[in-house]
Amino acid sequence: MIRTFSNEDRDETIDKMEEATYDLLVIGGGVTGAGIALDACIRGLKTLLVDQQDFASGASKNWSNLFHSEIQHMNHLEMKMYNDLFKQRLILKENAPHLIKQTELILPTYKTGLFTKSFRSKLLDRLTEMAFKEKRKHITKKELAKLEPALLLKHAKHASLYKEFLIDESRLAIDLLKESVKRGLIALNYMKVESFLYEDDKISGALVVDQNKNEVHKVAAKHVVNASGTLIDSLRVQDRSLSNIVIDSVEDYFFTVPRSRLPVHHAMYIETEQHQLVSLVPYRQSIIVGHSVKKQSERTSNQELLDLLNRTFCEHPLGEDDIEASWIVKRPYPIDKKKKHHEYKRQEWIESPSGLLSVVCGQHTYYRSVAEQVVDQICKQLHQKRNCQTDTVTISGGYVGGLDDFLFYKKKRTEEGLQYGLTEYEANQLIDRYGSNIGQLYVRLRTFGKQAKMFGLSPAIFAELLYCIEEESILSPVDFLLQRTGYLYMDKALTLAVKEPIFRYMRDRLNWTEEQEIRFREKLESEITQAYGNVM
Repeated sequence: MIRTFSNEDRDETIDKMEEATYDLLVIGGGVTGAGIALDACIRGLKTLLVDQQDFASGASKNWSNLFHSEIQHMNHLEMKMYNDLFKQRLILKENAPHLIKQTELILPTYKTGLFTKSFRSKLLDRLTEMAFKEKRKHITKKELAKLEPALLLKHAKHASLYKEFLIDESRLAIDLLKESVKRGLIALNYMKVESFLYEDDKISGALVVDQNKNEVHKVAAKHVVNASGTLIDSLRVQDRSLSNIVIDSVEDYFFTVPRSRLPVHHAMYIETEQHQLVSLVPYRQSIIVGHSVKKQSERTSNQELLDLLNRTFCEHPLGEDDIEASWIVKRPYPIDKKKKHHEYKRQEWIESPSGLLSVVCGQHTYYRSVAEQVVDQICKQLHQKRNCQTDTVTISGGYVGGLDDFLFYKKKRTEEGLQYGLTEYEANQLIDRYGSNIGQLYVRLRTFGKQAKMFGLSPAIFAELLYCIEEESILSPVDFLLQRTGYLYMDKALTLAVKEPIFRYMRDRLNWTEEQEIRFREKLESEITQAYGNVM
């Protein structure tokens, strides 16, 4: 039986959840937890996944992660591990080609200041060149001027051009879950683990709270994986298993400015005076500006970043009013408090005396390998000999014939979208987001497109909303505008235009109670205020 992935069936799904005993309970619906769930389901383990928030709302809330950004903070002695990281990227490119966008990365080299003595930029060179012969291309100052006309070249010497890949991590988490649900997973968002259950001092399940109705449910499970990101240690405290290995976090700060105000054509790294890398990523109609810090004291303010951009580019000066949206992503990483300088670990899974497996994946490109290790351990304890197969499993949306055929698939499907009244931009955006699932959106577009105006929405947005309610388990407008589509961060004007029609439609269709309506309203306004400031 093919399971649905919709909260319209939530009550029935919860009833089934309470009746069963699971081989595995996964806590956390980001890339790490979803990857573990998929591996477990493929190996035949009866698996349940819960998340106290929406899926992909933690460290996976990253809409345009540069592959190279995953290695900024890594120890340069871990070179052998990076080979596997690049190998995992190749697998991901084939299994989810719609979520991996190839682009070019520029690293300018200056006579003074930027990138003259930056160890991290040299590390990027080493790692790129050692992995599968992806050597950089040196370009002259004249060539750089043609590629990036807005870049101030007064102190520039030349630049390096790299092959780069953008990874849509939010969509990766969702598509991993969708593929898992097809293979038997039960996945529930807004389901918080309140406490663990034990038999003979071994973990045997959990009490979970349905935060949509504030109801408590009992879950029986033979094994429990804690993949809750920055919340991992709070669950380890409940399990009384906190040790010298604890979870810290890197904070990624992002804001967007319109391409019309910052006409950057390639992904690019520039550097602050404190030798912090700042990434610039062209994405849809915006440029995403981002930087990462381990300590709040290291953070560069938005105004300082704007000043850096104004010193680097020769367009009209940018000001605070040019920032359309801003947000923070916290990425967990384990540290060893017993070791000197609290040594950073790339990824870690920790098993407590009760059997709770706590898992951190520092780089989401590496999720499949981490999942393999964890599920290997669980299968060993269950005395089941089942090998990992996820290296050859296509993820939901990726059924396009592999990366080589995706461009042809996209062209063909874009032409089809034009026949349904979409613009080329709308069709391309939907195909990039949903991949081979685009046909299901086109069916809704064709069937319900004329009804869209009744609800104050465009046919494309209405079809997308229907699909996400029926196939992607959204429960609130924020789930749609943020975790599923990214509109809230990437398209301020659209978000402000559609938020009320979407709110009304979901309220009426999902039969919200008065309490739910108030809660979802507060959540929507809170996210908008955090992203845009006071827009009223």
